[in-house]
Amino acid sequence: MMVMSSTTAKPFPVQTENFVHSQSMEIASLFKNWFEQECSGNAAMLKMLLSVPEAEFVTDKYQRALELAAHIAACRENWLDRMAHGGHSQLDWWPKGESIDAVSRRFERVEVAWREYLLDLSDEALEADFDFLTSDGGLFRWNFRGQLMQLVGHAYYHRGQVSLLVADLGGVTTDTDYLYWALDQQPDRWKRLR
Repeated sequence: MMVMSSTTAKPFPVQTENFVHSQSMEIASLFKNWFEQECSGNAAMLKMLLSVPEAEFVTDKYQRALELAAHIAACRENWLDRMAHGGHSQLDWWPKGESIDAVSRRFERVEVAWREYLLDLSDEALEADFDFLTSDGGLFRWNFRGQLMQLVGHAYYHRGQVSLLVADLGGVTTDTDYLYWALDQQPDRWKRLR
């Protein structure tokens, strides 16, 4: 089975100098860092799904976990389409019946596309609004900063749901919190003071 690795595509360089306390770090750089952590969390989530005993793959609970994982990727795909192209190529928000291999490939594709999109993101661009179509033909306006923040929180929320389902199914879970990813990126910043 193929599992997408967070190292499959070239990640943004993680800014480590005074990362936590820097007032000068651009907000756009923070979103790039959060996205890299999201990619790492998604790769860990896919490994969790693979750790479930194979006999459970046919159960409704496992299929629900896969559906949640596919939904995270679909949301990234659809919001990129809305933010970059006005929402003219929307996909199913809740894909059903996808295999773990298909979900892994989906994450790989969407993460490459998002890295390209975020590459030139600036703080000024974050303050702009964008217009987009919805599947029912509605036209809406929202801002880039707000939607990027929504995507960060949305992924945490659903990965937590997947983790609970994996544990219930007898799989091995991994903590995908930002803190643990950041500590791996900056081990010299973690110090016991007392």
